[in-house]
Amino acid sequence: MRVILLSIFLSISTAAVADDDTPWFERIVLHGFASQGYIHTTDNHFFGPSDDGSFEFTEVGINGSLSLNPKLRLSAQLLSRQAGRFDNGSPRLDYGLIDISLYSSTTYSSGLYIGRIKNEIGLYNETRDVAHTRSAIFLPQVIYFDKVRNTIMAADGVHFYNNLDLDSGTVFMEVGTGYTLADKNVEYAYMGDDWAGSIQNDKLGIFGKLLYEHNGGQWIYSITGTRVTLDFDAGASDRVPFPFGPGMNSGEIEIDYTVLSGQYNGEKWQFTSEVAFENVDYIDIGGPVSQMNINSIGYYLQANYNFTPAWQAFIRYEEFQLNKHDWNGKKAARQNRINSQQLAANGINRAPVPAHEYYSKSWVLGGRWHISQNLMLRTEYHIVEGVATLSPRENDVTDTNKRWDMFAVSLSYRF
Repeated sequence: MRVILLSIFLSISTAAVADDDTPWFERIVLHGFASQGYIHTTDNHFFGPSDDGSFEFTEVGINGSLSLNPKLRLSAQLLSRQAGRFDNGSPRLDYGLIDISLYSSTTYSSGLYIGRIKNEIGLYNETRDVAHTRSAIFLPQVIYFDKVRNTIMAADGVHFYNNLDLDSGTVFMEVGTGYTLADKNVEYAYMGDDWAGSIQNDKLGIFGKLLYEHNGGQWIYSITGTRVTLDFDAGASDRVPFPFGPGMNSGEIEIDYTVLSGQYNGEKWQFTSEVAFENVDYIDIGGPVSQMNINSIGYYLQANYNFTPAWQAFIRYEEFQLNKHDWNGKKAARQNRINSQQLAANGINRAPVPAHEYYSKSWVLGGRWHISQNLMLRTEYHIVEGVATLSPRENDVTDTNKRWDMFAVSLSYRF
């Protein structure tokens, strides 16, 4: 399927260029950005050993678009990102697609995207790479999880879109299918560790968006969602060593993710709220995730105030519950203690996973200064209870602190 998509992409773009005698350099638009952050946490790790201070948050990218003709446009972005143990800075194709306009009138347009396409998740996922287009240094981790960022970000596939202009506003609709990008971060997030095996994605996911902008974007309402299936390959022996209890088999992880969003944009104030519902099913894997089903909920409320066009401040409350039927993880922690006691009776010492691993609650205060049109300084302070949004790739889940603070500052440039 991915080979077929690439062949279609290349054949269309080649044919379009052949039909247009205008020099390509007159039809290309380039932009770029670079951002460097510093993070300090009182406890726990976020993007490196942040309890000692970490500069391991760097983003550099370049993107461009090429209009092949009035109905065909190419777009792509190369990204280098260092983020603690999540990303090592290796350049990669963040997105690369061809936009085919199928129909266009004064009130309606439709088209196709083919290639590596940004997933429609929430209000910010499609533009979260560029610091200037984010609502803060870090988007709310209860919706836009950095620990599974690549799987959330984009997929290789085909999307069909429609835009309808009404007297009161504009309706945007998009639906697509494609293969998400599974990586080692996803394995840590959904499996809890780096077991002898691998997570892959050989099945098509489904993505959708319905968004309405009222009165020129003063009010925005949307529902976005995705359904993907990840494959856990246990290896040739089909059995994976697991230190406590039975081993794991090859199986699947089915993920349904839905986000409801609302935003008000005034002259001085902006109010944003989003809530996400995630359902994760573990099928036939066994081991510590044997037939597990997780129903999570995350939400946030954020208020921004523009003192001047150059100065802005915001306040945000965000919360995530790994199991909406076990608020604050009390039931899970109780069961973990029982399991640890049973293991200890058999001579196996295993620290129980504490309750604060199953939720996260944060107050965030921040500000932004546009030093110039291209240069921006941001800073923010997080007061956090719980660690559910942190990754076991950077933290030992049995040895984290329940209450911790985080300070972050970033300097960003774009052209």
